[in-house]
Amino acid sequence: MRCLYPFAEREQAQLRAVSPALAITFSPPDGPTQANAVVDHDAEVLLSNFCPSDLSRLPRLNWLALAGAGIEHLRAVDPWAHGITVTNGSGLHATAMAEFVMSSLLWFSQRLPDRIANQEQRAWPPPNVEGWVNLLGSPLRGRTITVVGYGSIGREVARVADAFGMRVLAVKARPDQLADAGYSPPGVGDPSGRIPAAVVSPDEIPRCFAESSYVALTLPWTPATDRIVDRTAIRALPRDAVLVNVARGKIIDEEALVEALSNGSIRGAVMDVACNAARHAHLQVQAALR
Repeated sequence: MRCLYPFAEREQAQLRAVSPALAITFSPPDGPTQANAVVDHDAEVLLSNFCPSDLSRLPRLNWLALAGAGIEHLRAVDPWAHGITVTNGSGLHATAMAEFVMSSLLWFSQRLPDRIANQEQRAWPPPNVEGWVNLLGSPLRGRTITVVGYGSIGREVARVADAFGMRVLAVKARPDQLADAGYSPPGVGDPSGRIPAAVVSPDEIPRCFAESSYVALTLPWTPATDRIVDRTAIRALPRDAVLVNVARGKIIDEEALVEALSNGSIRGAVMDVACNAARHAHLQVQAALR
């Protein structure tokens, strides 16, 4: 086995202890350049988020194990066509991603930019109603969040949002299948699909958005989800809405999002993705400060 992940020594020891028959070579860091540089005529397993473009360098490879959830970047190499089994890390990152989503919601709801600015200036807001309202923020309790993509990450977002007293709407490709067949640690997520007030199909995204103060995009990118959050959906969002994308840039109409941020038709957006809209990051900052 060849591993490109930067595991600490303790984690390396745990992996080696799995079986005395398992020989592991650790050669981090992980990346496309590093994966393409691997030459190992004995390795049957490669732990990497990337597949070497020249598979003749690993003639015995039959298992590519990714820690990440997304696999669309492997299409060009197409390891499946070479008989290689590909596994991903779906379910491993639910807690971290859900906490990031909730921190983004709190950034806006608690008006943290205003509070930080006051701290930096060592000053209280002006002694008027508007000044105090800006400092106090607004609670998440009672607000509606739409979670687009109800897999392991989306379900953990829903669980935490529910604990905050939020109303959850879920969008999934097959809304009749509520149970989660994927991996999730005990106590994480919503395995039975009991939390949402409604679970709907993607064609109802605009209706859900119209009811939501917050939106979390947690679905994978596929040809079926390309620009699934389109201009119509974005225009349906209320003026105080905040959109958080921890999925892929391609699932949203970026130009429509930039337009909404520019004209103030939504409050703001958090983009934890690589996308063309990143060039408009200043718009997100301006929106966050409103």
